[in-house]
Amino acid sequence: MNKEGITKFIRRKEVLGIFLVLFIVFGFYSVKLMSASPYIVTTHKIGTYREEGTLKHEAYLEPNDLYGYRLTMDNYPIPLVDRFLLTYTYRSQPPLSEGSYHIVVKAEYYVNKGSEEIVLWEEPLFDERGNLTDGGFTAEYVLDMKGFENTSKRISSELGVKRLKNRITIETTVTGTGSVGGREIRENFDHTVELVRDSTAELYYFTDTSKAEKRALTETVRTEKDASVLGITSALGTAQTVTTVLALLMLIPLLGYVYTSRAPKDELAKIRPYVVKGAPGPVEKVVELKTPKDLETTFELIDKPILHYIEGDEEVYAIIDNGVSYEYRKLLPGEGKEAN
Repeated sequence: MNKEGITKFIRRKEVLGIFLVLFIVFGFYSVKLMSASPYIVTTHKIGTYREEGTLKHEAYLEPNDLYGYRLTMDNYPIPLVDRFLLTYTYRSQPPLSEGSYHIVVKAEYYVNKGSEEIVLWEEPLFDERGNLTDGGFTAEYVLDMKGFENTSKRISSELGVKRLKNRITIETTVTGTGSVGGREIRENFDHTVELVRDSTAELYYFTDTSKAEKRALTETVRTEKDASVLGITSALGTAQTVTTVLALLMLIPLLGYVYTSRAPKDELAKIRPYVVKGAPGPVEKVVELKTPKDLETTFELIDKPILHYIEGDEEVYAIIDNGVSYEYRKLLPGEGKEAN
């Protein structure tokens, strides 16, 4: 089938009807599928990581008849405390495979300036670094409170500040790497405990002696959706592309038909009311006009009716003036057809 035959076949109404139906079907699926996400996103819990640091404290007391020699409690009478045994323990679960720790017991001497604290002197009382063992460590330190009081008095005297305040903090830092549910993790853990000396109540007590952190590790999985179009199942992304392309392909013959079926533009629209059917008699001279515009211009200059007739396979538009025929000719639209 040649090109002309294919064109005639496509322009048949039943064929165009099929293209229209297919365009509607594929267009419907395209719009429907385009509004859907091509993936299903799910989140799975792959494991839980927990770490905890705890400071245990025990006081060694001055001789007394009430508490004995050693005591563990939330609040300690200042006059009875000789020293503290501090035991800090850190554990991780699942255990970090590698890591290190740094624990510092630090004394700070400060004064208050309005709402601001001004630290005048600080010194480390205990400083230890090391590597984690089985994801944890334990460190012990004996804090001599009587010795600390004597040092505080000496520093206050040397600074010449009578209202010098002091505090002791236990600062712990842990860094390490491990694996949870097959995923590598990197952890940073910080914990600060303060030993408070309440002079008004004459008590020692520790703040925030325990800190625990727990977090769940998740994994996001993206699964491609399937879609069924006219009984054919494929990935949603593929179906979106295919239905859109097919809808556009079905639209092309329809647009072509609409474009070619439009009535041709009337080149003589402006002078059509002055055209009359009829052929001229003998003339002395014929002047050929090349374009409809030439015919329109000649009409405006001569201002006489335009004769319209068929001669052979041509349409002729003629203006007769003083034995001269001004003619515009064009081929008939189709073989065997007559001009209007």
